[in-house]
Amino acid sequence: MARHLPSKSKPLPAPVRGASEILFDYEQWLLTHYGSIGTYRDHAKSFLRRFKAKGSLVSQLDTFASRKSITGRSILNRFKRFLEEKNIVSIENDLLAKNPLPLSNIYIKLFLLLNSDRLKSRTTRATYATILNGYFEKIGDLRHFEKVTAQRYIFDKSFSDFTSSLYASVLRSFANWALSYMTMPDRELSVEERKIKEGLKRASQRSLRDVASIKATATVSKLYHKESLTRIQRDRLLKACSTSEERAVITLMSWNGLRPIEVLRLSARDIDFRSRTIAIHGKGRSVKDKNSIVLFKVCLQELKVYLKEHKRLKDKLFPELKYKLLRSLVVTLFKRIKLTSQGEKLSPHSLRHTAGQLLYDEGVPLEFIQRTLRHRSMQSTMVYANKAVERNYFKKMKRY
Repeated sequence: MARHLPSKSKPLPAPVRGASEILFDYEQWLLTHYGSIGTYRDHAKSFLRRFKAKGSLVSQLDTFASRKSITGRSILNRFKRFLEEKNIVSIENDLLAKNPLPLSNIYIKLFLLLNSDRLKSRTTRATYATILNGYFEKIGDLRHFEKVTAQRYIFDKSFSDFTSSLYASVLRSFANWALSYMTMPDRELSVEERKIKEGLKRASQRSLRDVASIKATATVSKLYHKESLTRIQRDRLLKACSTSEERAVITLMSWNGLRPIEVLRLSARDIDFRSRTIAIHGKGRSVKDKNSIVLFKVCLQELKVYLKEHKRLKDKLFPELKYKLLRSLVVTLFKRIKLTSQGEKLSPHSLRHTAGQLLYDEGVPLEFIQRTLRHRSMQSTMVYANKAVERNYFKKMKRY
């Protein structure tokens, strides 16, 4: 019996996607819409690990959320909005696999090692590793290294044109490297190289050539969601402060990258001058769950001056400071040095972006920036690398 084509009135069912891929997309969605990931991804992952294939995804999410606190339900409602917006009705639960990290990551290490003469900068290697690891976490296995999955990864809606161009360049480089092994006769390869070639056969040569042919045009893109200050502007901001408290707050935010809520939660006991560290009670964390980071010299100096003037402080470091007052302080300082008249999208959170961007510009490795800013995902830290590349590309390439 002849098989009939599906009726136009009945759309084809959407392909079932893996839970790990859904989580990656959710992470990007959170960054695009809210500028941070926080604990939202962790709550979504906790639910997806318990998802049963039989039954409605949203219905199971509602049941799971109903057992949570008001805060937990609010966090999971954001994930529900994401699922509804993306029309995701079912998933394949791949979060219970014994090996959560894809085995293909070994080829990323080989690629970086064997291209060290070209990728000389540690920062460049970290950028390539982050982009490739993100892709392999998305596809799960080298067999799925295909043009369709690569394009979906490269042309993410949250990416600027230049970021897409950067991602395309990295995947093309990897594809060309893999092809160089696939097309080389065995007699010209060492025993170790033959093993690499055998492993790479999980990807087809045709797929590798397709990925190697992907092009993305880089154009001047729109400004990022939150702009950052230059080094000169940050210094001017500090000079515009009129009290030791203002100077301590500004240095903590624009040098050490603390969020406004983290500044407000600080206590005098969180500072250890002897080890030059500060314990941060981060966003979405319990009081007991604190992260200690290195206290930068400028912050150390300003905190010593502030605490010398306020010797009796034992609990809250800034007892009179509330968020509304903190925001007003930062906005007033922006106006004082005439930044708001230039059209920048500045806010108190811009000072955190300033800390991250200037650390990257000074050559600090991405993993150290991630540790300082306490990003759960390297994707959040990658924004500073992307901004630096985009900012410098048109300036430097016009010389040629």
